Amino acid sequence: MEKHLKIKIKNGKKYFYKFTPIQRAQHITIATCVIVLVLTGMPLKFHNAFWAPYLYALFGGIKVAPVVHKLAGTVLMILFMFHLIYVAYSIVVDMILPLKRKKQLGIGTVIKSLVTHPIMPSLKDVRDIIDLLKYYLFLTDKRPAGAKFTWKEKFDYWAPFWGIVIMVSTGLVMWQKEIVTQFLPGYVINFALIAHSDEALLAALFLFIWHFYNVHFSTSVFPMGTVFITGYLPEHLMVEEHYEYYQEVMKAAGLEDEILPPDAAATASETAPNTTRIISVSDLPPVS
Repeated sequence: MEKHLKIKIKNGKKYFYKFTPIQRAQHITIATCVIVLVLTGMPLKFHNAFWAPYLYALFGGIKVAPVVHKLAGTVLMILFMFHLIYVAYSIVVDMILPLKRKKQLGIGTVIKSLVTHPIMPSLKDVRDIIDLLKYYLFLTDKRPAGAKFTWKEKFDYWAPFWGIVIMVSTGLVMWQKEIVTQFLPGYVINFALIAHSDEALLAALFLFIWHFYNVHFSTSVFPMGTVFITGYLPEHLMVEEHYEYYQEVMKAAGLEDEILPPDAAATASETAPNTTRIISVSDLPPVS
């Protein structure tokens, strides 16, 4: 949890702090695990494909690849449990304790804080989706003014929750089938295999097409988005994707006169002398 949201100005370009080091570490870990799991799992699902034996051989073949797959799955399971603890800790530090200090702590205020948290789906997301469709269909010339987290980012965040539950539970069933079949009928193993395999394919297609395009291959970020490494989002992406939040941050930093119009994202890349300075914004909600 960060107490201050910062704007870094380097060479005349503004960069907005979006992800903390611990959040970036979690993202890199889950990305690495998922890629390894896909590379070691898809050759089994598509074992008749010409590429399957070659890909499987890269991970040591039938003797080593299953071990690598289980190890990556175990790390993913541990990371998921850690993230749940991290979320719970964030709720206590960023929501419950501030409410307690203000003597406003109660079930109603806690629920309201949770429901209105920036990462939670909202009616604005529905409106933004409709407005984006209108923009793509040339029914309007204005893109939706995105909040701190857009509907696409929320989808990227919440979708893995049910996916990981399915993958981990079915993976454990197949891994420990001797134990499982002592309590459950054998056909549960078949159900687990089908669910595990199909959910893995769905997750791979979603991540390597939808997610990779949005964060790496779209024209705004190609050839790669760097926010997951640096934690900072460049100004032109803030203007394009998070314009509502961009205005809030700029005003809180006292930079009202430098706010770009919503259709001027390209001008955010203009250069200036080689200088770097950090502006802390302390009157915004903490980054969590």
